[in-house]
Amino acid sequence: MKKIFSIFMIFMMMLLLAPAPTPSYAATTLPDINNHWAQTYIEHLMGQNLISGFPDGTFKPNQTITRAQAASILANELGLSPQAAAFPDVPAGHWANGLVGAIAANGTMSGYPDGTFKPDQAMSRAEIASVLSSAYGFSQSSATSPFSDVTPAHWAFGSIMAMVDSYITEGYPDGTFKPNDDMTRAEFSVFMAKAIHPPFVLQTMLQAKALTIAQILKDEDMTQLAAYVHPVQGVRFSPYYYIDNTHKVFSAAAIPGILTDNTVYFWGIQDGSGFNIEETPQDYFDRYVNSRDFTAPDQIVYNSVVSRGNLINNIPTFYNNGIFVELYLDGIDPQYGGMDWRSLYLVFELYNGEYYLVGIVNGEWTT
Repeated sequence: MKKIFSIFMIFMMMLLLAPAPTPSYAATTLPDINNHWAQTYIEHLMGQNLISGFPDGTFKPNQTITRAQAASILANELGLSPQAAAFPDVPAGHWANGLVGAIAANGTMSGYPDGTFKPDQAMSRAEIASVLSSAYGFSQSSATSPFSDVTPAHWAFGSIMAMVDSYITEGYPDGTFKPNDDMTRAEFSVFMAKAIHPPFVLQTMLQAKALTIAQILKDEDMTQLAAYVHPVQGVRFSPYYYIDNTHKVFSAAAIPGILTDNTVYFWGIQDGSGFNIEETPQDYFDRYVNSRDFTAPDQIVYNSVVSRGNLINNIPTFYNNGIFVELYLDGIDPQYGGMDWRSLYLVFELYNGEYYLVGIVNGEWTT
């Protein structure tokens, strides 16, 4: 199971993404990042005193990141003590000498066979993946690449997959990673911010986890599902998204055998009729969990209530410590005019550094 990685403490002096030290600028004084797609990530790093702008008051988000800049940012974020660099092209008077020396001694970055460091050379996306996965101990768990241009034969395959598995990168919309492209300052800021600040990857991580669980539910692999269930609270099955305490809860230990249990349980009140929902777990699954295939939803909604029917959605208030993902499917029968939509809500809560499943909720049109 994928884990959220440890947060390294951020300290030491402010570091600039410029060739030489420059004054610090507040985010509001950098006009070229206002409304930029990477603004939030850039401003987070600025708030941590890790990056700044250029003397002209800009950030230059589309300019490439150099080896000296990346080395300096990482050395500062990792809290490494400056030491003299042993590279002829990073002399004692070079602005990044001490930090390049520190990151090289740390083993996170190294020089070239000719003994140089090439401090002003731009870094490719593959190189940044390699450096960040090394610096923060990201590990590869996926054997198959989601990118058409990154095969197992690529020298950085393991590092790029580690970045994917740690939710740092999803690549480009066309299914590529572009490993040989130079990385921009904006792209580096996004990777770096995600690497050191887990909340930036939480949405991606939980959405991926929700899709994994949807597949497990479709396969009715209850043993595998048990590994995702909260070890203390268990998981509540709710037939509708107005949740109450009468809805059936199963412990993680009980989940593996749930579908072979022929006991008729009370699951809640049927909307409209007011009748009790009294069914075996398998019958309940067939009606309220696996009525549709949620592994390829038409829409994924993260921790936000979208009004879809007449019933009040109280998931956020009932699970006030939870985060939920809605997997939504459009209606499929024209005679219902779209009212036969369905949703699967999966609710997660944090426990011992991991997000576990505490709620499996059906969503449908009710009267």
